[in-house]
Amino acid sequence: MFGGFFKSLTAGIMIRVVIWVSLCWAIAAGLAAFVIHDELTESFDSGLRETVQGNLPLAVEFLMDRPSNAKTTHIPARTSLPVNHDVDGEEDPEEYIIYQIRDASGRVLLRSDNALETPFTAPLMAGFWEDETFRYYSEPTVGGSLFMQVAEPLAHRREATFESALAVLLPLFVLVPALLVAIWFSVRGGMRPIYRFRQDLDRRGAGNMEAIAIDDLPSELAAMGQDVNLLLDRLRAAISAERAFASNSAHELRTPIASMLAQTQQLLTELPAESPHRERARLIEKSLGRLRRLSEKLLQWSRAEAGLGKTDEVQELDPIIDMLIEDIHRSGRFKNTISLHRQGAALRAPMDPDAFGICVGNLLENALVHGDVDTPVQVLVDGPGRLIVENACAALPQNVLAKITRRFARHGNSPESSGLGLSIVAALIDQAGGSFAYASPCPGRKDGFQAVLTLPQ
Repeated sequence: MFGGFFKSLTAGIMIRVVIWVSLCWAIAAGLAAFVIHDELTESFDSGLRETVQGNLPLAVEFLMDRPSNAKTTHIPARTSLPVNHDVDGEEDPEEYIIYQIRDASGRVLLRSDNALETPFTAPLMAGFWEDETFRYYSEPTVGGSLFMQVAEPLAHRREATFESALAVLLPLFVLVPALLVAIWFSVRGGMRPIYRFRQDLDRRGAGNMEAIAIDDLPSELAAMGQDVNLLLDRLRAAISAERAFASNSAHELRTPIASMLAQTQQLLTELPAESPHRERARLIEKSLGRLRRLSEKLLQWSRAEAGLGKTDEVQELDPIIDMLIEDIHRSGRFKNTISLHRQGAALRAPMDPDAFGICVGNLLENALVHGDVDTPVQVLVDGPGRLIVENACAALPQNVLAKITRRFARHGNSPESSGLGLSIVAALIDQAGGSFAYASPCPGRKDGFQAVLTLPQ
């Protein structure tokens, strides 16, 4: 199921579009992360600067009011510096900004309670500076005797950049399924002309060589439709020529073959019984008989290809079976016999009587030619719509059964076989709207061949 889906044009278009959209979105997310990083860096640097500028006067005032012998190095109350808040507006216990106030010699005079007692690594000079862990901002007092330095962890900035980029990338996971559904519906709608074109092609065959309508096809398919119509024209002409050749050849051959056969039979009556030429004359008679039957098969095949089988009127078909069996017995061609059985109603079907006669004649001839000469051919009329013909023979291999209805497909070396009989039956019953089934061995047996003709109802 899925193997067929992934080979379809729809799946190919969907996969390519989703891959390209995802790739472009990922590139856009990367570019957005780069821009976000720059903007956040600028914003965080501005926050560091504002922290220093807002709190440096307070820190200086606190140092001036402190007793000279005080040993306190940090402000006990932390209300003077901004407090970090989370997205809900509540106080965030994790503070990122730390600070130190140092004198010109670098000694720490005042620090935040979350800062180390050791001096920052940043030099005592105005501006930004960073190491592997923190980004610093330093600003001196007016006289340059004190410096206030604030620091923010770089990990905090990286985390903010990552979360912002992830927020840009996350919608892709929701977009991809929605995009797949949208592309599927869009492509299915756009592929409808292709489906109709394929259905038109499926309806074309030996019985339908009409040109494909290309007026409603898109321009890309219209050119293909024109090429297909040209091919159909050539096929129609070739098939018509083939049918005409087979029909004309069969008609033209019937008279000279009949004449030669009559002359040969006359010759046989005139030759003395002890003449050495009688055997040669009999061989000529047999060869001419086979040639006559082959010309009849070619004529039947051309009639089958011309669409002989279908008719709108229901026909009584039982008498045709009796007539064909009687003709076969009178001909004396076969040593084996035919056993006829009837059950149910009489055969009746909307099928051309000539077509039905050709079908039954070929089934009987096939059974007699390939069946055991000591076992009668069994014919069951299962009225009103089924005919079963069985003959005794060795079971046919499956590879032979698979191609037994092809033209000129023969099994065995019987000179009586033309290889056309069953293919003619299959073509005629299909045109009439019925079905032709066969099996070997016969159901319930280990040998034999069974042919089942189901008539249209």
